[in-house]
Amino acid sequence: MKIAIFGGTGDLGRGLAINFAAAGHEIVVGSRSQERAERAADGLREALPGGSFTPMENVPAAAAGDLAIVSIPHEGIDATIPPMADALAGKVVVSVVNALTFGKSGAIAARDLPRGSAGHQIQALAPEAKVVVAYNNLPAAGLQERHHLNADVLVCGKSKAARETVVQLTSSIPGTRALDAGPLANAQIIEGMTAIIINLNKRYGGEASLAISGLESAPERP
Repeated sequence: MKIAIFGGTGDLGRGLAINFAAAGHEIVVGSRSQERAERAADGLREALPGGSFTPMENVPAAAAGDLAIVSIPHEGIDATIPPMADALAGKVVVSVVNALTFGKSGAIAARDLPRGSAGHQIQALAPEAKVVVAYNNLPAAGLQERHHLNADVLVCGKSKAARETVVQLTSSIPGTRALDAGPLANAQIIEGMTAIIINLNKRYGGEASLAISGLESAPERP
């Protein structure tokens, strides 16, 4: 699969790019400028020599990818997504964007977002895309090192077929199991859990992730 990743210089986007490339997928590294895209692709090649990383500006990258992953700061959504909306039409677009604020007590999930969640915001700006929220809660450092994560990935989105595409793609990440968590309405919960995980890591150390127990008919975690 050819996967366009927007935000490949950020920790989480970089970790996903490395894992998907290691599994044999072609990665298109999208950025606001060709120069920035090339720098990001060079950094990914250093991390995974032999991986397929092609730098492009955002709109051509969106057109080139079979599937897209948006891993940018929440504040950049309004400027980044609309120019790519036509190129993303009909495609699965995975949002790993978390809207967080930080205070003296730690990370806080943003409340009262205009559309409820970052995933909803992307869906509104690219209405013909099939937006799925996933991977928000994975540990970025562990992804970059390709650790066996022993983690579950909660997947939500309006389209069941789109969710299933992401469930299948997740098998490319060592030690992860994807679980269908239902409609996009649940995106706010998944995004907000990231704040809790950040606070747990700060309080107790380590790299926490989610692991769901007690599911009798779910596939075993690899």
